[in-house]
Amino acid sequence: MRLHRFYIKTDLSGDKITIVDKETINQIKNVFRLRKGDQFMIFNDKKEEVVATIKNISSDELSAEVSKKIKNDSEPQNKVNLYLSILKKENFELVVQKATEVGVSKIIPVISARTVKMNLNIERLQKIAKEAAEQCGRQNIPEISEPIKIREAFEEAAKNGVTLFFDRYGEDISTWKPGFQVNIFIGAEGGWDEWEVELAKEKGFHIASLGKLTLRGETAAIIATYLAVK
Repeated sequence: MRLHRFYIKTDLSGDKITIVDKETINQIKNVFRLRKGDQFMIFNDKKEEVVATIKNISSDELSAEVSKKIKNDSEPQNKVNLYLSILKKENFELVVQKATEVGVSKIIPVISARTVKMNLNIERLQKIAKEAAEQCGRQNIPEISEPIKIREAFEEAAKNGVTLFFDRYGEDISTWKPGFQVNIFIGAEGGWDEWEVELAKEKGFHIASLGKLTLRGETAAIIATYLAVK
């Protein structure tokens, strides 16, 4: 039987675990209805992961014993930073979930020339990334940064790694292996403004395409992340 998996900022190096985070306890106790004697998996940001057996559980505290330590090598070798122009709320949230599942390292919301929607809830996006990492078996939870303007995003990306600026008229990269650290730029619902494409070229970014069809922003973001991670 597949065990439920949770992330928490707790030391997992010892034989016993105490959890006092009420949200996590609520998930374990009331959502998944685990009880004394049940097992679950838990991991932290120190690359520690264990199978634990519940010894006592209340609304305020859970105590457990470590049954097994796990070596998790699920993280992709490539580090992918996704610079995503802000999309509609539900579309952006979908990208956060699916990009986390395929291995993105960081998601940076970008205010581009044709950005319309600005109502991002960063705390909610971080929660979506956490839950997606728990579900899919990842060791690391992607960072979700605060929104930045497109020029600032260009300056930041130009400092590290290879940058792929996705545009319908770019070069097809479906079979290209981009390298260890990759920055991906995906436009808003209305695409890129002409000056943004020209500035990307000036920065030395690779103008890339996912094919001849016009993809929705959320579709392009998920596919591009998957290809870069692989």
